Amino acid sequence: MSWTDVARKDVSDAGRSKTIWLLFALLTALSVGYAFGHSYLGAASFPAFLNGLTGVVAAVLPIVALLLGYKSISDDRDSGRLFLALSFPCSRRDLVVGTLVGRTVVLLAPTLVALTAAGIVGAVRYGTDGAALYPWFLFASALYGVAFLGTAIGLSMSTTADRWITFGAFGGYMLAVNLWGTVHSVVMLFLHRFQFAVLSDMPDWALLFRLFGPGESYGRLIRAGFDVDRSARYVADGVPVYVDWWAAIAILALWTAVPLAVGYYRFRDDDL
Repeated sequence: MSWTDVARKDVSDAGRSKTIWLLFALLTALSVGYAFGHSYLGAASFPAFLNGLTGVVAAVLPIVALLLGYKSISDDRDSGRLFLALSFPCSRRDLVVGTLVGRTVVLLAPTLVALTAAGIVGAVRYGTDGAALYPWFLFASALYGVAFLGTAIGLSMSTTADRWITFGAFGGYMLAVNLWGTVHSVVMLFLHRFQFAVLSDMPDWALLFRLFGPGESYGRLIRAGFDVDRSARYVADGVPVYVDWWAAIAILALWTAVPLAVGYYRFRDDDL
């Protein structure tokens, strides 16, 4: 059994999961609903609409990705299905690759459909100024979602304790989505003896540290394609080249790859 067989099985199993379909129905409702409701919340222009939609995706998509991946390996391990799968000619590496590919398809196919529908509604209601670059928004959103999916699958490989997996997924969401800016500010204040001026005039390395938050990298990619009120600190005069849009892509790739590598290192030689 190759990784492609594992991926097909994951896609097939997801198609029968009511919970997963419910999550994507919620994402679709929020995205398309925001497209209709933006006129009550902001300026009636496509960039303003996209800026607001980015905020919705930044908060909701990580939840869907984490729920999709955080028990992808551990549940099969606890139930014995993993032992059965590995009794066939299937290596642990193939299992991990197949799980990542299958869950990526399950995550991105309905997500991109939902966001495309929201974009069409937004273009009809708010004009097409900037809409030609909407595929860049879809690309950035895909990278952002896969970063959390990779983190979740890596977490699922690292331990069999449900409590720690759940705490890890919840804590990872809170840190990466809600608290990264706060943690960054606290660290900067501590290193500079609580001189608050450092928060408005950060050294170059601190900008890179800030960009390492996946939400920050996502916002940086959106700012690279659209004139939106987001991530202005990375495009001001005199900022270093290593906080440009390509750095945000590299950071999101690291958020995907590093947890997978750490989880696989623990999973590779563990007893089943």
